[in-house]
Amino acid sequence: MLSAAKGTPREVIRNYFLNDFYKDHCKIYQKRPIYWLFDSGKKNGFKSLIYLHRYQSDLLAKLRTDYVHEQQERYRTQLSHIAAALSTATGSERARLLKQQNKLSEQLKEITAFEEKVHHLADQNIEIDLDDGVKKNYKIFADVLAKI
Repeated sequence: MLSAAKGTPREVIRNYFLNDFYKDHCKIYQKRPIYWLFDSGKKNGFKSLIYLHRYQSDLLAKLRTDYVHEQQERYRTQLSHIAAALSTATGSERARLLKQQNKLSEQLKEITAFEEKVHHLADQNIEIDLDDGVKKNYKIFADVLAKI
C-alpha cells in the first residue's frame, strides 16, 4: 500500500516498479505476463518493461543501443565522479563513497554481462508469433528476462 511506503512519491513509485510490479503482474496474469521484464540480475543493474504486443524483431537492438549502452555510460560517469571525490573525502563521507562505488561497480559488471547476452539475441533479429503464446515465446528470451 502506498500510504505505508516511505520517501517522495517519485521514490515510492520507482521502488514499486523496481521491486514489486512484475511480481504483481505475473500473479494477475497467472504467470503469462503481457509485460516482459528484461532484467540484468540481482544487483538491479538494468531493468526494462516491454509490452509483448509491441514486440518487433529489432526491439533488442534498440534496447541494447538506446538503453543498455546509455545506462552503462551513466555507471561509468558516476564511478568517475566518485573516484574524483574519494581523493579528498575523509571519515564517514569516504565510507559512504566507497560503499556507493562498490555498488555501482557491481551493477556495471552485471549490466556488461547482460549486454553481451542481449547483443547475441539482437544479432539474431528474432521474430515471434503471438499465437504461440507467452510461455513458448518467453522461453526464447529466458537469458535476459526476469524469472517467472
